[in-house]
Amino acid sequence: MNTKDKVFLISRNCQEVLVADDLEKLIDSGTPLVHYIGFEISGLVHLGTGLMSMGKVADFLKAGVKCKIFLADFHSYLNNKLGSDWENIRWATENYFKEALIASLKCFGVEEDQVDFITGKDLYENNLIHWETFMEVGKHVTLSRNLRSISIMGKGMGKEVDMATLFYPPLQVADIFTMGVNLAHAGMDQRKAHVIARQVAPKLTINPLKNKQGEVISPICVHQNLIAGLGGPQAEDNNEENLKMSKSKPNSAIFVHDTPEEIRSKIMKAYGPPKEVEFNPLLNWVKTLVFWGEDTGEFIVKRPEKFGGDLNYTNYTKLVDDYQSGDLFPLDLKNGLADWIIEKLKPARDHFEIEKNKKALVEMKKLLAK
Repeated sequence: MNTKDKVFLISRNCQEVLVADDLEKLIDSGTPLVHYIGFEISGLVHLGTGLMSMGKVADFLKAGVKCKIFLADFHSYLNNKLGSDWENIRWATENYFKEALIASLKCFGVEEDQVDFITGKDLYENNLIHWETFMEVGKHVTLSRNLRSISIMGKGMGKEVDMATLFYPPLQVADIFTMGVNLAHAGMDQRKAHVIARQVAPKLTINPLKNKQGEVISPICVHQNLIAGLGGPQAEDNNEENLKMSKSKPNSAIFVHDTPEEIRSKIMKAYGPPKEVEFNPLLNWVKTLVFWGEDTGEFIVKRPEKFGGDLNYTNYTKLVDDYQSGDLFPLDLKNGLADWIIEKLKPARDHFEIEKNKKALVEMKKLLAK
């Protein structure tokens, strides 16, 4: 596969690559590409993680990239996930969250052994160089910069935080260098940490990142598209961060193990006014999930013959035009989208029919209900 094709696979359905020229140079240098994406262990796995993130992992694998999925148990503790209870975090990591990601990968034809799953415990235990790297990163980040960066934890500026919270950004940055990652992957919400990683990379002496020629380099950072929640925007919420799908708003999210009935019910209740193409989660999902960020693809809307019969869209712009003009009705769009998601998630549902996974899902829901 040539450089152009690899760049296309790595960067498609993404908002930005920091920076594209560096990615091309890295590929041309012959340096093995090593990817990672990290996840806190918190709620149930929704489509933003299960389809959007794991779909990008599938793209990276097609481009010949070695992929690592970091199950961030320590970061979950720092960010007060699951009550900052180590026992709950570690149980959920192995028994639910990892299995949900494996299930999601299956939706793209990817098997567990094609990626490396790593926990913080795995990475940090008896690993002196990691903690040396963590401290060296901290030496190159000012306190004010670090405070600005805690938004990666979902915390706003100006709020009082505990000391442990300040460990989070440099720990996340150190992870990149400890794992030898030259292709860091996340949503735009992690951009601040990635920018720090790129800026401190040339200054590190303990564990610098190098290319095949032995030159010190900065990691390439790939920021995927975020998918919208199913709820409608409030007057003050017309920005991407507030509109994204959230596991803390169950009615705004579809989870990878939802039943077909649950999926259809949620989509039927979704915000999607006729002829409205701005801040429309239905169209956002068709663009980012069905068409995978491209203008061409295939999306079938099944309709009775008396209402004009089936529609087969191979061009996203045409679909938007039809919706805006009223030729495509919200109910038809919702039915088509529900059909697609139900079919796409079948491998994930099958994975959670395995008895141990089914039990883990029940226990995870109980844990979250406490």
